[in-house]
Amino acid sequence: MEDDELAFKLVELYVREVSKGHEKRQMGLDTLLNAYFYALLRIARKNKEIGALSKAVERQEEVLGEDYKPEEEPQAGKPVYKDKPGDDFKFD
Repeated sequence: MEDDELAFKLVELYVREVSKGHEKRQMGLDTLLNAYFYALLRIARKNKEIGALSKAVERQEEVLGEDYKPEEEPQAGKPVYKDKPGDDFKFD
């Protein structure tokens, strides 16, 4: 889905939810346009963040190489304790 379509759908959802709540809120064209452009800006910013994170993950994978093996997930029903239960949780 393109960014502009996603921004439009977000604004459409917002308008639908506001009208569904029976709020007597005035929404002029300026308000709707501002909401659309704000949503578009946020989507673009999130896409940049995701791109930067993807590059960082790729670099980290290159650094780790093939020696890296993720930890195995515990079997369901078998608790896994590193030390004793509750050692990592302490009250002040």
